[in-house]
Amino acid sequence: MTFTISAPPHRKDEITFKKINWSKMAALLPVILISIYFFGIPALGIILAGVLSAIVFEVAIQKVFNQKISIADGHAIMIGLMVALIVPPEVPIWIPMAGSLFAIAIGKHIFGGIGSYVFNPVLAAWVFLNLAWGSIMTPVSFPQLGAISNLVLENGAGLLIGVSPIALLGGLVLIYLKYVEWRIPLSYFMTTMVLALLVGDNLSHVITGAFLFGVLFIATDMATSPVTKNGRVVYGILCGILTVIYGHFDNYVYAAFYGVFLANCVSSFIENVTLPRPFGTESYLQNKYRSIMKKIPFEKLGVSIDE
Repeated sequence: MTFTISAPPHRKDEITFKKINWSKMAALLPVILISIYFFGIPALGIILAGVLSAIVFEVAIQKVFNQKISIADGHAIMIGLMVALIVPPEVPIWIPMAGSLFAIAIGKHIFGGIGSYVFNPVLAAWVFLNLAWGSIMTPVSFPQLGAISNLVLENGAGLLIGVSPIALLGGLVLIYLKYVEWRIPLSYFMTTMVLALLVGDNLSHVITGAFLFGVLFIATDMATSPVTKNGRVVYGILCGILTVIYGHFDNYVYAAFYGVFLANCVSSFIENVTLPRPFGTESYLQNKYRSIMKKIPFEKLGVSIDE
C-alpha cells in the first residue's frame, strides 16, 4: 500500500474555496434577476461594471506582482458582484468600478490576498464609497416591511440588494450544504431580533434585504470571522449588538454593514480568547482574573490570601 505524506491542512471532502465562491454567487442569482427586473437596465449596467472591473483589476494586480492568475476561483467576481449589489441603482457607472478597485486593491491585495485581509473587502469598499461620495451613495428611500408582499418585492428598496429579502434565503442552502457555518448567522439574527424588540424598534424596519445579506453572506466571510465555534457565536452576538445600536439611532440598512464592519475589527481578538486551552491549564478568564488579583495590594489592606 502506498501512502502520500503532505503538510496540513488536509482536505477531507469535496468542499473547495472555488466551489464556495461560485455557490454564493448562485445563491445571489434570484436577487440579481429581481433587481434587474425592478430597476431595469441601470441595475444590469451596475452589476456588469462591478464584476468586469473587479476581474480587470484582479488580473492587472496579479500580472504586476507576477502572481498566478486566479480568476477561475470566483473570488474577485464575487467581490465585484457584491459591491454592485450594495449601491443605489441611481449611481453613475463609475461608482461600482471605483468600489471594485478599492475592494480588490486595498481591501484584498494590500493585506496579502485571499485569507489575509482584516476587513471584508466588500464592506471596506462600501465604507470608502460612502465617505468619498456620500451624497451619491445615499439611497432615494429606505425599505419598510409593510406587508408580506414586501418580502417578495420591496418597492421602497434603495439598494439593489434590498429589492427582495426572500430572494436572499438561498443563503440557507449554503448553510445546509455546510459551505457556511450556521453559528454566526443564527446568533447574529437572533441577537438583532431580540435586542430590537427590547429597545422598541419596529421589526418592519429591521428585516431588510441589506440585513439578511449581512447575516447570510457578509458576516459569514471566512477570512474575517473567527474559526472557533464559541468565537463564532460571540462574533455573531457582537454583530447583532452593533447592528441594533446603529439601527436604533439611524437605520437598519446602514446598520447591517457598519455592524459587521466594526465586528471585523475584533474578530481576531475573539478568536484568540476562545481558542481551546490544553487540558489542565487555565482558561482565558481564569488567567485574567489571576492577573488582576495579583495587582491588588492586599498586604497593604491587611488582607492575606493564599496563592
